Amino acid sequence: MTATQVRVPGRARLGGVLSGDTPTFVALFALSWLVTAFFQLDQWRAVLFAGSAVPASALLGLFAALVALGLGSLLDRSFLWAEPAVLTWLDFTGHDRVRHVSGRVWTVWGRRLLALGYVGALLAAAATAPLWAWWAGIALLGVGGLVVLPLAAGVGPPLRLPVAVSAGRQRLVDGWAARVLRQVSVTFLDPTMMLPSARPVPGTPVRSLGALALAGVLGRLRYAVPALLLGVVVALAHVALPGVPDAVLVGLGAFAALLPFGGGIGQLWRSPGLRRWLDASDVALRVWHAVVFALLALVWGLVVLAGTLLLGSPLASVAWLALPLAAAAVLRTATRPPVDYGAPGLTDTPFGQAPVRLVAQAVRGPDLGAVGVWLLAAAPFGLVTVLVAAALIAWCVLR
Repeated sequence: MTATQVRVPGRARLGGVLSGDTPTFVALFALSWLVTAFFQLDQWRAVLFAGSAVPASALLGLFAALVALGLGSLLDRSFLWAEPAVLTWLDFTGHDRVRHVSGRVWTVWGRRLLALGYVGALLAAAATAPLWAWWAGIALLGVGGLVVLPLAAGVGPPLRLPVAVSAGRQRLVDGWAARVLRQVSVTFLDPTMMLPSARPVPGTPVRSLGALALAGVLGRLRYAVPALLLGVVVALAHVALPGVPDAVLVGLGAFAALLPFGGGIGQLWRSPGLRRWLDASDVALRVWHAVVFALLALVWGLVVLAGTLLLGSPLASVAWLALPLAAAAVLRTATRPPVDYGAPGLTDTPFGQAPVRLVAQAVRGPDLGAVGVWLLAAAPFGLVTVLVAAALIAWCVLR
């Protein structure tokens, strides 16, 4: 049988958006909210820019960093997946699996361009950017999209991209298994399952708890480039978005940058037997990993500091307290206990019943980080602020 249009039986078109069921409702709600944002530009202008004029060059720099971060994430090739049953059906019926995977590449690529384009358009509209800035942003997005599209050496036919041709069955099945893990993590409100695993680090002897914590970081160095890009985004956002408190920018950026490196201690906390084999107390494990995370936060903070100094706009002093707070929140997130599904704590809300206790367990880690960042953003810098931030950091590390 010749390769024809790939249509897997039993699968809804467009992800079920046109089914009239829950996916349709979610899509309509999301679309209406996204469109409504453009009719509330005055509110966005007050929140993002605090009513001040922002140079178009600052917005373009921020957008360029966001494009690099958003499109660069495609290089991990998480779109290379296919269910084993679908692969068997494609091979049995003579369909071309490469076209099936290539179609997903185009879909993921298009969604990423649409998301980045929407963010850029909202920023430009809220800032009343000049026409040349719009065209420059479109050019940045177009060039970036063309750079990452092949995702391999050379450019093949549109329906047979090289990255899909080079993906074997085992690679696709492994990608499908990773996707199932992500779906299960979201379904059961256990985000720690999505913390990345480490790659082998040759020549790194592990003879102490400090070396163990360091090895967990070195095994995940593939996330160093996105972390550094996040530092650049924070530095540029500090200039381009004067309405957003510096503590919020540093706290969110540091947490997102350091979170992948929490996979090492996260794996230990999901394996009680492995912790017993180490013959070390939980407090000792937490403290040593906290030291390593603090060093990572220091390096990331130096990137942000260098960026802000180059831009001639240093951060507020209180914002730097969000750096150790974010590192401690990452540690608290990775060392959360297993989710207890026995008592979900169903509570009536305006949107119906919600498992409040399950949600509280799911946000363990970011909860204290969010409280600390809110405090740093709202309260003036002083002794009380420092003491409260120190107490939150100690609580995250020790409990």
